[in-house]
Amino acid sequence: MAKTNTEQHKFYVVDLVRRKPRTQFLEIPKYRVDVTIEVTTKGTFKAPPIPESLFKRLETAARDELETYEKIIASEAERLDKKIADLMAQPTPANLKAAESLTQGVNQSIKNALASAEGAAQKAVEARLKKEAQGDKNLKEARVRTGVKWTLGVISVAGNVAKLVATAGADVTSYVAIAKTLYDLGSDLAQQLKTEEKLRKDLNAAIQSFITLRGTAIQQAAARQNITDLSGIDVKKPKEALAGILNKIKTAGEEVTKGKDKKAMARDVLDFAVKKIKSGLKDAEEARKKYREHTTRTRHRTDAISVQAGKLQAAMKSARTLKEGVRVGAECMAVKRTVSEMAAKLDTREKYLDEMQDLMKANGLEIDDRTTIQKIQALDKTTILTNAKDLGSALKTIKGTLDEIAKVAA
Repeated sequence: MAKTNTEQHKFYVVDLVRRKPRTQFLEIPKYRVDVTIEVTTKGTFKAPPIPESLFKRLETAARDELETYEKIIASEAERLDKKIADLMAQPTPANLKAAESLTQGVNQSIKNALASAEGAAQKAVEARLKKEAQGDKNLKEARVRTGVKWTLGVISVAGNVAKLVATAGADVTSYVAIAKTLYDLGSDLAQQLKTEEKLRKDLNAAIQSFITLRGTAIQQAAARQNITDLSGIDVKKPKEALAGILNKIKTAGEEVTKGKDKKAMARDVLDFAVKKIKSGLKDAEEARKKYREHTTRTRHRTDAISVQAGKLQAAMKSARTLKEGVRVGAECMAVKRTVSEMAAKLDTREKYLDEMQDLMKANGLEIDDRTTIQKIQALDKTTILTNAKDLGSALKTIKGTLDEIAKVAA
């Protein structure tokens, strides 16, 4: 008599919609999914066990199918948000009711779609098991059953939308004051960024000049000791270059040394080169400090903008009478995102300057020409001027919007 063996594998997805769309008027909940996969095998004397690796492959098939529903929910939410945006162009109680009605309809559509998910997951798992069975005699008569359980939330109209339509007028004096502070901070920051770009160019020029001086200093040190043959000497690699010159002194004949003590000649080469290089290091170090200190001040100003944007955003969320509250709040979010990106880039620049200071130790003989110049050039590639342009545009929009509302409310 044939024997059977039934085993279960369970897994869950905390939130099916991992990549939630950016919606202005909607709140998208979590959609938890609990899945059970049950496999039954048969055997003449003993049914074979189901390996964990097989269950993992069946799980992958089920997950791939469930991703389809993630896209369905995200797409429905995006379409709904656009429809509510059109309604909120006139934020009246009637339009709010219409928005809530649209939301209920979309929730029902999503619920209907998810109801078919269990069957779709079952088919996907069956197809995978059938493919496995083609090359595995133990699975020829295997059967599979899939159960999907949803913990359903519902998409809802954001709370600030209800506040938006609560009344029809507002005293926006305090909001305008915050917006003006934001705008002024942004204007100051724009000027600082222009200076930052110039200081970066000054730093690059100072490093280039230092590298040139260093090479000249090594050549002059050699010439002072009558070492004119610099074949095989690369002044771009100062340590190796000096070692090469010292070796040439060691093997030099009387026509070069002219009776001088070779050890004294070697000491003179090192003393002259190091002192010369050290004198040229000062300008590069001053340029580095100026750039570092300016970058720090710029980051502090950037952080101040983030604080003010947060205050205004909080005011917009609590405003019961400001018609443009949602839109201004969204602009504040954009400001804060841009500020975060700028702050991260400025922090990267400060860290680079700390690295460069290490490279400039030991009288500059440790500096790596290629690495240093490439790092300075990389700062241009990660410039924050693009972010600053976006930030300026957002701040201008916020100030302009609130200025217009203030005129109407006056």
